[in-house]
Amino acid sequence: MTSAIRQPQKGGSLMIAWQCQQQKILVVGNNTVAASRVFSALEADANVELVGDKSTMCQELLVRIEQGQVTWIASEFEPSHVENADLAFVCIRDLDRARVIVSACKAAKVAVNVADISELCDFFMTSTHRDQSLQVAVSTNGKASKLSSRIRRQIASSLPPNIGTAVDRVGTLRKRIRSSDPSDAASARRMHWLAQICEYWSLDRLACLSEQEMEGLLELYNNDEGYESLEGNNRGLPSLMPTVNGDSDIMQAPSLPRTSSGTLTLVGSGPGDPSLLTVAAVNAIKEADLVLADKIVPAEVIALVKCELKIARKFPGNADTAQEEFNQEALKALSQGKNVVRLKQGDPYLFGRGGEEVLFFRKHNHECKVIPGISSSTAAPLLCGIPLTHRGVASQFLVTTGTGARNSSAPLPTYDSKRTDVFLMAVHRLKDLTEDLIRDQGYPSELPCAILERASCSDQRVVYGSLKSICQVLDSAGGSRPPGLMVTGWALNVLKKESELSEGVVESFQGKAQYQTYHMKDSKNILTLHDPEGVC
Repeated sequence: MTSAIRQPQKGGSLMIAWQCQQQKILVVGNNTVAASRVFSALEADANVELVGDKSTMCQELLVRIEQGQVTWIASEFEPSHVENADLAFVCIRDLDRARVIVSACKAAKVAVNVADISELCDFFMTSTHRDQSLQVAVSTNGKASKLSSRIRRQIASSLPPNIGTAVDRVGTLRKRIRSSDPSDAASARRMHWLAQICEYWSLDRLACLSEQEMEGLLELYNNDEGYESLEGNNRGLPSLMPTVNGDSDIMQAPSLPRTSSGTLTLVGSGPGDPSLLTVAAVNAIKEADLVLADKIVPAEVIALVKCELKIARKFPGNADTAQEEFNQEALKALSQGKNVVRLKQGDPYLFGRGGEEVLFFRKHNHECKVIPGISSSTAAPLLCGIPLTHRGVASQFLVTTGTGARNSSAPLPTYDSKRTDVFLMAVHRLKDLTEDLIRDQGYPSELPCAILERASCSDQRVVYGSLKSICQVLDSAGGSRPPGLMVTGWALNVLKKESELSEGVVESFQGKAQYQTYHMKDSKNILTLHDPEGVC
């Protein structure tokens, strides 16, 4: 019989969450480790007393003393400092002094922790992740504190972003159930009922519980509808029923009606090839009830949309109007409880007006989820064989826009020979832009320049020239093929083969590595593909 019980592993620590509100915690030290211990104690609402030399004290501790968060009592430790203390932290490097302080703590029966000296510790500090009421602690029992930080980060990264809110919502629900049914006899019922909610509802669903939904759940609990009662009512929560092979259990989670407020997700669709979408972006598109897409999102990505789809009516001079139309469409859909995806080319926050949309919807009490996308500013040059940085040629790169508000000119950078410049939304203003760069910003007219169009798509195209000639080369190629961007800098020549011309067009067919180079003089071979309404 005894062999059936669990056997203790030994050598561990007793992990507890100690409630130390208003208790006295003594910290000895004036460095950043002491500041970390002080912060942990303050987060637990303790009264902190500090011993340390102010003349060499770290700035964080000085600020906390000045703000009255911490009581500074002396520069040097005295045994009397531990009187009436509930806990002590020693954060000094002098081992002999640390031993003296530990002896005083033990004489006063005060548990003590000494930073980085495990043999002197009564307890170890944990590496802690905090999200509202949720705290996750990791301990290596003094053996590898640096590794515990990495383990803590790994655990924290695997948690849902709103897990703290879910904990607080369940805590609120627990209190309300207890107040509505406080009897000891109902304790087991409460625990069972809450256990079903915690086990079988998604964390996202728990985090979104509104006051109205809590009222509905309380009514269900009080009426015993859908939940097992101790009085033998068989209308309770579905019992755990074994499957045919008996290997697993199935439970149907309690459900609530769909909320009146939908969700809004800003999704970056990358440069164009659907295979370059993130998994999160694909999932958001699949789960959407309405997709509001930019005009320049390629058809290959649009083809993934299976729900209602609307394309922005954007053209030069109408961008603000089109943006407002989409904002209103989204608000209407959100009020109907729909999942709305705002599908944007590239990355939402890189000249995608994503930040403006977040602020707009925040004013209307909607918080956006934002999914990053691969930006064409870095992906397009790579896909077209242009390194943005290259040792000895370009040590930095700059991403900017060629178009300001309401299709106006934008402030332009001055020339730097060691920099590669990427200009988004520039091709429709190419003549004015290149002239300005040469005339006013110090760019040499012979600087290599390229227009990169529909990068990663089957009809990807690169138009090469110099800053002075690029307009003529593009016109000879039949005009622009949106979406596109302009790149300038000496790094454009790094990967070019000696046989390739400095001016011409490189075509990509069906996404394969089949390229043909046309010189601008060989006009009979130039494709005449041009979208007069395109904006790139």
